Amino acid sequence: MTNSNYLNSLAELEKRFNFEKEEKTKFPFFKLDRTNKLMNLLGNPQNDKSFTIHIAGTNGKGTVSSIINSIISKNYKTGLLTSPHLKNYTERIKINGNEISEKIFASVHKEVSKKIYRFEKEEGVQFTFFEIITAMAFAIFKKEGVDVKILETGLGGSFDSTNVVESDISIITPISEDHKKILGGTIKSIAQNKAGIIKRNSKVITAKQNKIAREILTKTANLKNSNLIEAKYKVCGIPKIVANKMEAKLLVDGVHYDINYKSIGLYHLENIATAIKTVKEFNQNIPINTITEGINRNSWPCRGDFYCIDGKRILIDGAHNKAGFKNLKKTVSTFFNNKNYTFIYGTNNNHDINTFIEFIKKIPSKVIITKSNHPKSLPTKEIEKKLTALGIKFIKSTSTENALKIAMNSYKKNDLIIVAGSLFVSSEINNILNK
Repeated sequence: MTNSNYLNSLAELEKRFNFEKEEKTKFPFFKLDRTNKLMNLLGNPQNDKSFTIHIAGTNGKGTVSSIINSIISKNYKTGLLTSPHLKNYTERIKINGNEISEKIFASVHKEVSKKIYRFEKEEGVQFTFFEIITAMAFAIFKKEGVDVKILETGLGGSFDSTNVVESDISIITPISEDHKKILGGTIKSIAQNKAGIIKRNSKVITAKQNKIAREILTKTANLKNSNLIEAKYKVCGIPKIVANKMEAKLLVDGVHYDINYKSIGLYHLENIATAIKTVKEFNQNIPINTITEGINRNSWPCRGDFYCIDGKRILIDGAHNKAGFKNLKKTVSTFFNNKNYTFIYGTNNNHDINTFIEFIKKIPSKVIITKSNHPKSLPTKEIEKKLTALGIKFIKSTSTENALKIAMNSYKKNDLIIVAGSLFVSSEINNILNK
């Protein structure tokens, strides 16, 4: 039974500006002044004595964060902050990989609210949804006495609420185009923003980057007297799917790791290598078997989930931008040799439909368009206009559940159902399959 205090906390949080649901760029969002004021009111819980790992990038942030947490939580008490949540708000804050209880969520929210109420009223300042959640996470991590904080940025880096910490290790996952209205229309401006999490005299782990992004990260690291380390790796042999998991042999710094990962996708091998490199820089004495077990135990839903239900194969992915669809194409081409493809597609109003169109030009699919229940979900009529103008045939659904039903009922031999375009569409279908 859902805690009533928890429901009250959610109702109060939903009254605050939430960029995840509403892109209101006129709101004075993109600066750290409010977050710093908030932390001061709470006694600066972010400045505890724990080791801090901070992750930014375009794709793969959550995956890398969760893998690192899965590995080191065996021997250290960890606090993990990620976003967005797919089902429950409590997913965002975890201790040793376990999401906090509704009771703790409500209790800490109440404490935070009490401490900021007078300030907000007197100063005419209202803290945002994400700032409050971030503050709650820091307060919980301090109370729990975690050894390591693992923090995923919400948006960008420089002005993200999580960037009030002095991190020991910064991680930059692959940088590509996304949120261009806020972060800028070029790789250069996006990379500059994400490089904002790099702190002085720290370590910076980076995945392989394009030339422009790498130059900016190198320059920033040098200016901050920080050590930039690229996570280099080699895939030995050909990865394959075994029992709905991805099997691969990975070579990182001369050490072989036998990967049996729950998510399918070549891009995950880069995420895994980045996590391994980070863990080794955190503590080089962590055993290989601890690392491998942590990787293979990790679960990060909707980023390559593969199902085989009554002989019908379904791949659920979070691809929504140019890099994501490029990675999805590689995944489909590498792991699936199908004659027929059915694509369940829905997106958000800030995503580029053209990235999806480029995908289906290269991998022709029967298209079913849909819409999630998320406030930022793009109405199917908008998708319909674009596809109709380009002469692309499609089937219109009334919901994600209806879209899945259409796909399953029309499934042919050697078919693959692909779900992507929005993490929220993928999440809804994932939840339906797991009922």
